[in-house]
Amino acid sequence: MSIDNQFLIKKVTQRDSFIACFCTATRMPFLYCDPVSYADQVWIFADEDGLKEFAGRFAAKKIPLQGALIRKNQFTGFFGSLLHIGVTEIVFTENGASVPIPIDQFVRFRDMSKVPEALRPLENPQLMLTGIYLMQEVVRKVPQEEKEDLKDLNEEFLVNLARARFLIPVQVKEGPGTIPEKMQKGQFSFLNLTMKNGDVYRPIFGDNMEFQKFRQQKQEIQAITMPFAGLKTAFPKDVKGYLLNPNGCQIVIQMILIDQVLKSFPDDVKQGAAEAVRLAQTLAGPRAGRKPAAASLQGHSKVTKMPEKESAESGSVEKESAEGGSAEKEFAEDRSVKTGSSGKESAKKGSSEE
Repeated sequence: MSIDNQFLIKKVTQRDSFIACFCTATRMPFLYCDPVSYADQVWIFADEDGLKEFAGRFAAKKIPLQGALIRKNQFTGFFGSLLHIGVTEIVFTENGASVPIPIDQFVRFRDMSKVPEALRPLENPQLMLTGIYLMQEVVRKVPQEEKEDLKDLNEEFLVNLARARFLIPVQVKEGPGTIPEKMQKGQFSFLNLTMKNGDVYRPIFGDNMEFQKFRQQKQEIQAITMPFAGLKTAFPKDVKGYLLNPNGCQIVIQMILIDQVLKSFPDDVKQGAAEAVRLAQTLAGPRAGRKPAAASLQGHSKVTKMPEKESAESGSVEKESAEGGSAEKEFAEDRSVKTGSSGKESAKKGSSEE
């Protein structure tokens, strides 16, 4: 690490706060691919003037940007969340000067070498990264022909979708027995989200961090893992589709898209399914006293959720029991990849016996 980088890192980490650039449409940090280095960057600023100048560059492209105030006690969590979605550089701007700094100079993955592979937290950094890039392009309010990168971004995302495994949230039923025992016996209900217009979606998550946003430390909310191929066979009745990362960039996955991916990327789907089988086989055998992989989800780095007023329309999710009740969550636009509609709606969470 150069002396200049050491000085900059110290300068950033000793601040009381900084402003991070968010895309208001995706509710996620705005990702920028450097045209020279191809580094996947997130920009942070010492003051609002720097943010305004940066946001002005994208106004003509109809990419709505805004700032989120990140306080000192949130630095580790914020940088850790970026590391998990595949960001490689932080660009710090002050007094008109912008300097890229490798993200691993701020935070690194926890050493998981001693944790059995099948029990490690689920991560899909390429899926998360390409999904955010795709939605930044999808939500631009310009004619379709002006979205020059949409085709390539869509294909890249679909390949990563085919290879991925997902977390499906479930509500453990009440009654005798431990949570791991109930999970192994299938004593749980799947959770659905009902929109204001009556449309029902099943939430799924691309990594453990997105799942934890939804779960909010409620122990009765657990998750099972599923490869992409399983999304078709497990497609629930009376739902319009899956909603990937409902607390993040919110991507609607309908059956027409699932069929498209299965047809267009069969080798990638098989690769993802084979990996899921391999990991499941490593868990075979006696498991007395051990939590199943779905019930032992811990992040690699400490992540602090940004307060709602400071995040980019971060919203919140409340949970209900499997027996009834409802909770509302404000959603940004529902988005489909190639199919589906958009519109601001609230959602209610319910359970489904399957």
